[in-house]
Amino acid sequence: MSKKQFVARWEDEQIANANQALAAVAGKQNLHKKDRSFPTSPFGQTADGLEDFRGIVLTASIQYMTIQGIDLSYAQFVDVSSLNTSAFTNCYFNGVKLDSRYVNREFSRCSFRGAKLNSARIGERFEDCDFTGSNLSKAIANDALFIRCCFSESNFRGAMFMYCRFEDCSFEGAAFHNGSLAGSRFTGETDLLPAWGNTILDNVRVNGDRLA
Repeated sequence: MSKKQFVARWEDEQIANANQALAAVAGKQNLHKKDRSFPTSPFGQTADGLEDFRGIVLTASIQYMTIQGIDLSYAQFVDVSSLNTSAFTNCYFNGVKLDSRYVNREFSRCSFRGAKLNSARIGERFEDCDFTGSNLSKAIANDALFIRCCFSESNFRGAMFMYCRFEDCSFEGAAFHNGSLAGSRFTGETDLLPAWGNTILDNVRVNGDRLA
């Protein structure tokens, strides 16, 4: 199915029910609840065994939750919705539009392939995540940790990733320009590092050595 088909399959009542169920368990105000599971999808699971929320319109923000195994590819985040202060494991966000929104706390084995994350506020820990072809232009991250993440063909133009740590990450074909990596640390194979362009590189270190 195409992105358009994933979006079109959702009926208004299904969207309303899913957002109502999410709002009932998400957020700091619901921390006292014993069961804070993500809602079940009317479309069951994907071929990869993930709860199928592809193409949904989300109006409720995913906050203060621990979530595993959901597919939110092509989801539309509107109003105040975001991925804020939650822990995600084995989740897909392929093709989502999260520009100027929060994408933070912990992400493990998550996919953001082709996601629009321009001007997003990004943090705190990403491990084994795939950002292939994602738009990170003008995104902001401070003191974030990226472990074994793939940024192939990603757009970092104007991005401000300062005092971040990149461990064994790959940047093949990534585009950097007019941004800043000041104070950041890179460890791993140097041939996987990107072409920096005119990115600000003050106090950047690669495998412990200051970048010349």
